[in-house]
Amino acid sequence: MRPARLAGLVLASFLPCLSPVAPARAQAPHPYVCMTRDLSKRTAYVSPVFDAPPAEAPKVNPAWNQVMTSKYGITALPYLSCQGPFPSGHYADSVRSTFIAYMQNSMEQKVVQLDWTYANVGPLAIAPPPPQPAPPPAAAPAVMTEAKRQSAQAGVANSKSYCAQNYSGGQLDCDCYAQSVFKHRLAHPEEWITDRDGSRWVPDHDLAVGIQHRLDCTECLEDQRLTAWARKTIHDGFTQQVMTGAITQAKADAFADCVAKGFPARWRANPYLDWMLKAMNEARVSCGNPGG
Repeated sequence: MRPARLAGLVLASFLPCLSPVAPARAQAPHPYVCMTRDLSKRTAYVSPVFDAPPAEAPKVNPAWNQVMTSKYGITALPYLSCQGPFPSGHYADSVRSTFIAYMQNSMEQKVVQLDWTYANVGPLAIAPPPPQPAPPPAAAPAVMTEAKRQSAQAGVANSKSYCAQNYSGGQLDCDCYAQSVFKHRLAHPEEWITDRDGSRWVPDHDLAVGIQHRLDCTECLEDQRLTAWARKTIHDGFTQQVMTGAITQAKADAFADCVAKGFPARWRANPYLDWMLKAMNEARVSCGNPGG
């Protein structure tokens, strides 16, 4: 008997903790808009944005269709003329405006805007959208300071060394290259960078790679120099094939002359350092098969 009595005491102590289930909260109405086209009359009909309770949702479309058939004589009705529920009045209004604009501008059809709403609830008041925040003020243009100018002048020697190390084949005159970098920096004070390594100009390497900043080398692209470099580059590449008899010297010379002739103009079309090898490859392709 003691276990049964204990169980009764436990159940009695738990019951006061139970509370009645709260009744379900009535759902708020949601925005709808109805739209129908009369293809025979080239006319469209559209309702205002209105609210309808979720429980009434299945009745909205039939009510609109009744108006379309009885008052306007439209028999070919779409499966669903009334769209919704939409998450907001603004969303529904944008759908309505898009439909009207499309009918008037793209389809060049008349649009009749009705004052009909389901159950005569009246159109939903659409508040104007909040004003867009003003764009941030434009950053002040970079200024060429005396410190930047002196740094650009001091970097001429480094630019010449960079050229000698990376363009040792003679395709560029390194004095010309260094002066081009100097002029580029004076014309682009915004390319002054500051990071954990300090403040300085964008390095020569970055100007050569061309990912963000590029150096225009037009004034340093000399036809005679570029032609000589391209011809030597092709000749050097065929040395082993000529020695093994895979290609004759005459064919190698003819191919080298062809590439050398086309290379300068192709590079000058995109006069940036990162285009040098691309221009060379384009010239190779244009000259066809060297062994043919």
